[in-house]
Amino acid sequence: MKKPEFVYPGSDLDRSRNLIAALGSFWSKIYTGVDQVHSYVTATAQVVNQTYQNLVETVEALSRFDVPLYHKELLTPIVLKKSERNSARTTAARFDRTTAVFNGELIFDVAPTAQFFSFPLPTALADVAQLFNRITFPTGVLVKNTDFVIDRDNNAIIFAQDPFENASFIKRPTPDDPGDEELTLWGFCGNFDYNTVFNQFAYAVGIKLRTSQGYKDLTNAVISGLVSGGATAAILDSALAAICGIPVSIGPQETVEFIDNDAAGLLIITDKAVYRFTENAVPRVEVEQVIPAGTQLVYGIDVHEFFVGNTYARQDAAQGVICCPPPNNLLSSNDWELLTTETEDELLIDPNNEQCQPVRKTIAALALDKGFLSSCFYGDLVFENRAVPLEVNTAHHSGYTYVKFRLGGYPADVERFFDEIHDRGKAAAEFRASQPDCAPKQKIGTLAHLLDKRVNPASEPLASHLPKTINPLRFLVENVLRNNVFVVRISISALGLNHLGLYNIRHLRQLLPPQTAMIVIFELTADKDKITPENAIFEAVANFTGMEPQKDEVPVSLVSDLGATARLVSGTCQ
Repeated sequence: MKKPEFVYPGSDLDRSRNLIAALGSFWSKIYTGVDQVHSYVTATAQVVNQTYQNLVETVEALSRFDVPLYHKELLTPIVLKKSERNSARTTAARFDRTTAVFNGELIFDVAPTAQFFSFPLPTALADVAQLFNRITFPTGVLVKNTDFVIDRDNNAIIFAQDPFENASFIKRPTPDDPGDEELTLWGFCGNFDYNTVFNQFAYAVGIKLRTSQGYKDLTNAVISGLVSGGATAAILDSALAAICGIPVSIGPQETVEFIDNDAAGLLIITDKAVYRFTENAVPRVEVEQVIPAGTQLVYGIDVHEFFVGNTYARQDAAQGVICCPPPNNLLSSNDWELLTTETEDELLIDPNNEQCQPVRKTIAALALDKGFLSSCFYGDLVFENRAVPLEVNTAHHSGYTYVKFRLGGYPADVERFFDEIHDRGKAAAEFRASQPDCAPKQKIGTLAHLLDKRVNPASEPLASHLPKTINPLRFLVENVLRNNVFVVRISISALGLNHLGLYNIRHLRQLLPPQTAMIVIFELTADKDKITPENAIFEAVANFTGMEPQKDEVPVSLVSDLGATARLVSGTCQ
């Protein structure tokens, strides 16, 4: 649960009258200059309060779980100069920041005509709640997100109205430039970014991002994985949730009390915390459901392992019931776990049980890039999860039956892939046959040999000895990926507004064993437009006037008929 930003009164340091009373009745009732004492006590209390805040932050910085994101200053001066209003420093377009469309009106490093009033922020200031014209009894107050906003990308504070036109703020000449003006605003509860998370802990794991809660969560997940010896399911879920901005439950045990959508998106409330998601997110939990810490609340991140022909059991399956993997489903899920018993007689295999229905849609295809292929391939090879014809060549120049099937990618890459498989299989078959200890001496090694349906083949397989179709993805899983590769599927539509960026998935490499690979699939959801026929579609028949064709008249005086004339067209020379 996020800690409150500010609580008033937090202690007696916020109650100056109580402090005066603690000094004794003489100072609070008898002394005639009680107002002066009151002002002195109030000022001293603010200093002590800030010192206490600094001490608390120092103690919290000792723990990677409690380390504060920002240093908080209860009151901080913000000096604005009139000459820096809407300057190129805060409003000009930058190549690595702006998302504006360049239509000829926007020029790099040149301040555009601004509707609002932008000024540079003080160094390291990341946020401020309110702005006052003076510390005590302020008469001018500006509220964040109403009167001003903080633009961290441009390190600027942007006002809806020009503060130099506000009579509540006192202007004065700038000391180093008498022709310029400046004013001082007092920021309440200012947060300063001193990169505490990185300087204290994240430097050790090589993660440096902009300070945020997600950055802190990712750092903790990576460190926890290194301390525990690797990426467990819970640690992997926590790290992916931080990267994608999709929060998981944080309490040791929470009860879901409310699920609904509001104007800001999906809202899930438990008895311990409030969680927000995008409007397209789909809940994974139900009202009154009790969930442990680290539970994924929406369908946004799915971690799968490939089936190796084993059975699986749902966590909520009845005792003694395990499930057979569906014939066309190659993926297990982190929602399932193996059910083990002392004797196999206690297990009831029931593939048709409702509790055994898979809760994940199957994967459509996988593309292997240069991380899995040699350097001689120009692009990716795509393995589809569908039956494709098996192409058989029994007259191959190698003297062995050559087989291949359809793959996505460059034709030259596909041809090289199957040529290399065939050449390696041929070498393995000839080596096996040459060994004196192998009996019987069968040439087994090519892909055609492995697909041969005969029990004791004595010759090269023909088309009739091989399956007519093959599933490329299943072939890949069963022969290559089944023991040391898992898949992470991320729904782009469920990404949170404050996600860290999917490129940070690279930091999970240090949690995975060297022999294990993680394939990340980003699932894109196309926007759909729904048209109601009775309201948006109508049909009408109408006539329109066509273009009048051109006319070309030929007078009779220009037409003559001379009749038929006989001519000699061939002859014989004597």
